[in-house]
Amino acid sequence: MSTILNYVEQETRSFSEFPFNPIDALVFAEATYFQWEYLLKNIWTPEWPYGVSTSMFFHEMPLSKDMPLFGQYAADTPNNLKMIDFLRVNPRFKDISVSHLCARTNDREQIQFAAMCFHLPGDLCYVAFRGTDGTLIGWKEDFQLSYQYPVPAQKEASRYLSYLAKELAPNIRFYIGGHSKGGNLSIYSATSCADVIKSRIERIFSFDGPGFSFNLHETDEYKKIAALVSHLVPVASFVGMLLSSAPGTRFINNKAIWLMQHSPFTWEIEESDFSYAASWDRNAEIRSNAVSSWLSDQSFEDRESFTEMLYRIATSSGASNIFRPDSSWSVKMSHIIDATKAVDAKSRARLVETMRILALFSFRQKK
Repeated sequence: MSTILNYVEQETRSFSEFPFNPIDALVFAEATYFQWEYLLKNIWTPEWPYGVSTSMFFHEMPLSKDMPLFGQYAADTPNNLKMIDFLRVNPRFKDISVSHLCARTNDREQIQFAAMCFHLPGDLCYVAFRGTDGTLIGWKEDFQLSYQYPVPAQKEASRYLSYLAKELAPNIRFYIGGHSKGGNLSIYSATSCADVIKSRIERIFSFDGPGFSFNLHETDEYKKIAALVSHLVPVASFVGMLLSSAPGTRFINNKAIWLMQHSPFTWEIEESDFSYAASWDRNAEIRSNAVSSWLSDQSFEDRESFTEMLYRIATSSGASNIFRPDSSWSVKMSHIIDATKAVDAKSRARLVETMRILALFSFRQKK
C-alpha cells in the first residue's frame, strides 16, 4: 500500500512535469498540523487587517530531530516529523514557500484556528486550514458544529480568505483545502466569500471534513462553488460523514481500523490520485446513522448542554494535549472520574441515557 508518506519521499517530478493533484492537496492539508508558530510570525490580530507576514521555504525548515515539538499537537507526530524531512529535500516540494500563518486558540473565545498559504508555481496559492489539534477547546468546537452556526473558527476562516484576496496579487488563484475541521472551514470560507473571490477559486478540498448543522449545500451561495468541491473521506469514515455533508462524496480505500482511518497517513494512493472504493463501508454507515438519529432527536439547546457537560469533565483532568498523555495520566483520569461524579444527578443521568440511546440506534440500524 502506498501512502502520502511514500509520495512525499518518492514523487520528485516538478509541478510542470506532473501537475498539482488531490494527493498534493492532502499533503499540504496535513502540513498545517506542523507547529509553524515556532518558525513564522503569527499575523493574527483582533483588528482588521492582520499583521505583516513572514515566509519560509520547505528547504529552510530545521531537521525534525532539531524540532521535536514541531508536530506535538498532531494526532500522528512520528509520521509528521518524517514528512518534514522528506519535504525539506524533495525537488517537488523543497522550494514551496509557506506564508501568512494565522493562528488563534483561546478558551474564553472558544476558538481553535490556524491557516496558512502554500505558494505553488504558476501564480497559484493553496490556502490551507488546520483541522482539530490536541487542545480540548479544539475538540469542543467540533461538537459546537452540531448546534452553532457559524462557530468562531468558521468566522475566522471567512475573514482570512477575504484578507488574502486583498493581500495577494489579483492574478493569484486559489486552491482551498483542509483535513477534518479544516475541510469544513474550507467549504465555509469559499461559500461565504464574495463573488469576486469565488471567481479566483480553482478547487476546494475537504478531507474527511464534517458537515454542517443545516443543509448549507442547498443555499444559493454554495451552489456557486458546488462544482469545485471535492469531499474525500476514507472508506470507513465517521468524522467526514457527520451532519449534513457535501454531495458527491468519494471514498478512499483504507486498511486501518475505523476511527484510525481518520489519519491521512493510512489512505491508499495510486500514481496521481487516491485509490477509491465503490461505496461507504456498511458498518461505518451504521455507526454514523446511529449518531445522526440521536442528533435529530436533540434540540440545539440539548446538544449545547451535553457538550458543555463533556467539556467540564474533560478539562477537570488538567490535560493540555489529548494526543500526548503524560506520565501523570492516571492522576488525570482520577480527576475525570471525580468530575463525573460531581456532575449533578440530572446531567449524569442524561449522559447515561445518551449512551444507551446511541447503543439502541446502532442495534436498530443493524437489523
